[in-house]
Amino acid sequence: MFEFYTIALIALLAAVSPGPDFVVVAKNAISYNRRSAIMTSLGISAGILVHSTYCILGLGLIISQSLLLFSLIKYVGAAYLIYLGLKSLFSKSGPMPTIKKSDNQQHNIGRAFLDGLLTNVLNPKCTLFMLSIFTVVVKPHTSLYVQAIYGIEIAVIAAVWFVFLSYGLTHASVKARVEKVQHHATKVIGVILIALGIAVIFESR
Repeated sequence: MFEFYTIALIALLAAVSPGPDFVVVAKNAISYNRRSAIMTSLGISAGILVHSTYCILGLGLIISQSLLLFSLIKYVGAAYLIYLGLKSLFSKSGPMPTIKKSDNQQHNIGRAFLDGLLTNVLNPKCTLFMLSIFTVVVKPHTSLYVQAIYGIEIAVIAAVWFVFLSYGLTHASVKARVEKVQHHATKVIGVILIALGIAVIFESR
């Protein structure tokens, strides 16, 4: 049980720390709506499950020790963050879009989920974080079943936090204030995403 609570605390602290995941949820909450932000949150959670899976299978160590694979994840992830940042930076001003048709709704939901999934999966820091959990905190003799539970635990904690954040950023009172500065907030978030992408590129291993 000690491992379970230790991982829970570490996962919560990691989730609430500002980073690409936090920024992309905020972007979709401000630029779109609550459902979009929630789906982005679930995409992030799914990304954590991807990290957990390859760490449990032992692939995480291979990725971290392979300069080619690690660099590939690093640069693709940076490019995606910069892409999202440019998209926000050059978005047109206007009120928060409302979704009227089910086809558009499904498209926006899928795109929001993909934003969260790719932002998390392509984040090299998340790769190293999850690897450290499964190599430092989790004991070598821990069964694969229990390790899978730990992976789900981390994903659930992240989902709960980011869904909570999604509700907070789209609450009526908060939304009313955000709408007044939506255009500027979107630009600022765009700049932050671009800066994060550039930081990933130049950050040493």
